[in-house]
Amino acid sequence: MPVTTDDYVSISDFLGRYCWKVDEGDEEGWAALWTEDGVFSGVMPEPVVGREALKAIPRDAYAGLGGRLRHLTGSLYCDYEGGGKDVVIARYYNLVTNWKAGGAFTCMGVSTARLLRNGDSWLINRNDTVMLI
Repeated sequence: MPVTTDDYVSISDFLGRYCWKVDEGDEEGWAALWTEDGVFSGVMPEPVVGREALKAIPRDAYAGLGGRLRHLTGSLYCDYEGGGKDVVIARYYNLVTNWKAGGAFTCMGVSTARLLRNGDSWLINRNDTVMLI
């Protein structure tokens, strides 16, 4: 079932923060967007599991490209999972560019995130990405 308008806006804002925090190298802020046992898979050779391990993603991306990597999400759609309104499956495209190389295309991924309600916001329980290129 599609999510309410309020939840859609909240999730869209949440994913915007997700992109900004990883692009700015905010390892603490980015890791805080995940559940303690959160799983990030499909981008690295092996899934990254848990907040402590997840901190390496923005740290390494920022250091490796001098803070010039930019993520852009698009074509977001969201459905509730399991009949309630506290678990959402969010699907979106994730375009990544490298502004150290003048805005060069880096990759495109198709992401499926499982989000758990956390008060007025969300936490990522799992984010699986299929890299298209």
